Amino acid sequence: MKNKGFKTLNEIKREHIIKVLDATEWDIKKASAILNVSESFLKKEIRFLKEPINISHPRKKTTKKSD
Repeated sequence: MKNKGFKTLNEIKREHIIKVLDATEWDIKKASAILNVSESFLKKEIRFLKEPINISHPRKKTTKKSD
């Protein structure tokens, strides 16, 4: 049986986590407080979601090594 247009629980969870992370500018501490989960749990959820999340938020600092 197909899902008839319904989203799976994992899809809904993923979308909600991303929405909260975007709203908090990817501040894990703030997002975990809003979601009422521990920071370590939220980090684990981010890692184990089915599809990878593109963590390229404009405020995220990236480090590049110069040769």
